[in-house]
Amino acid sequence: MWWSMPETEARAPGSGTRRLALAGTIERQQRTVLTSVPLADVQPNPDQPRKHFAPDKLAELADSIKARGLLQPIIVRRVESGYQLLAGERRFRAAQLAGLDKLPALIRTDEDPLEVALIENLQREDLSPLEEAEGLALLIERHGYSHREVAELLGKSRPYVSNTLALTRLPEAVKTDLRRDGPGVSRELLMGVARQEDPEAALALWRRLQLDLLSVRRFRAEKEGAASERPVVLDVLAAARRLNRALARLIADGAPAAEGPRLVRTLRRTGRLVERQLAALAAVG
Repeated sequence: MWWSMPETEARAPGSGTRRLALAGTIERQQRTVLTSVPLADVQPNPDQPRKHFAPDKLAELADSIKARGLLQPIIVRRVESGYQLLAGERRFRAAQLAGLDKLPALIRTDEDPLEVALIENLQREDLSPLEEAEGLALLIERHGYSHREVAELLGKSRPYVSNTLALTRLPEAVKTDLRRDGPGVSRELLMGVARQEDPEAALALWRRLQLDLLSVRRFRAEKEGAASERPVVLDVLAAARRLNRALARLIADGAPAAEGPRLVRTLRRTGRLVERQLAALAAVG
């Protein structure tokens, strides 16, 4: 099956720079094949900006694929050894977990599908700051864009692009931690690390941030654990005190006539539960 897919391109004479999806571009038609491809013939794209895929989210998607199939095709291009993935790596990985043999795929025939795929991936909202920075750097290095052109292309400000690119200066040890564990800290804090003039100072700042983050996580875990282990009797006592205070106000002020029937039903139900608990306590002691 052949689909005609609108694509846009503009060329700056003599510059060798391509600007896709910019205002004033010239539309052209590219053909895209919708077909089914063997999963074993699909190779991941080494230029994919996104490197971190949460295992629990992949497992959820794999379960969905097992139940309903892969509803959205991946996007590939033909290469000598089969197909190279251009977009949809999360779906591709989940399909592997689901044990699929074949995948629905759109085969792109653009002049430079790798550039198109890189731009499409950079327009995603779920990239980590480092993934976005490395994708921007790759777009500039391989395709000759300036910071301003990248900003116009992606709908960002030029300072945003320049600041994000600063993250490529992070020490390799920091990048390794981020790729393994996910971002964890905000873009602003990562920029503070990247702006350290001395790599050793940058690494030391990163280690301090990790310790602070670990302390926050440990505090939250301990707080949640303490809440989950709170004896239910304490919750009952607290609720009973609140109910007593509310009933005292109700007796003093009177209940609205319209709420009378519902109030009677609720208090009777509560009264029966209280009587059952009193009987159980009397039997014990």
